[in-house]
Amino acid sequence: MGGIYSDEFENNMNVLTSPANIKATARKFVELEKANGRYSFGMFAKMVLPRPADWADQYGSTKGYASWEKHSGSIPKEFRDRLTDAAASNLRSENPLPCLLKVGSNVDGSYDVQIKTFVHEGIEYMGILMLCPNPALQSAAKSESTEKTPAEAI
Repeated sequence: MGGIYSDEFENNMNVLTSPANIKATARKFVELEKANGRYSFGMFAKMVLPRPADWADQYGSTKGYASWEKHSGSIPKEFRDRLTDAAASNLRSENPLPCLLKVGSNVDGSYDVQIKTFVHEGIEYMGILMLCPNPALQSAAKSESTEKTPAEAI
């Protein structure tokens, strides 16, 4: 999943939450919450990035757009809750911090989220590092599980 969302999606989200755009994005977020209810992770992504091209990966595939609900819903609840709390509290605040999102693959088959503030060129940011299960390890696990007989799987 990291490779699917680490190119145009990541870049476009970073533009929306850049120092130049964070206040306008925060206003839009508040409007979206008023119209659609309290935010939970992932619910506004297609509203702020409505074109499939905004989601293209390094190969030009836009499959992340069509798979967003499935993929964002597969992130463990504890991580979705952390992402929801961090993004919503920042975007609702009087002085929202610009954000820098990085999406990548973890070293193992698990998810992980790191959220921290940092200063770059004199500007304080909220950084979000979203690590998704390593696809190389998932492929190996899938091929191993398909090679097992029913008796071996038990």
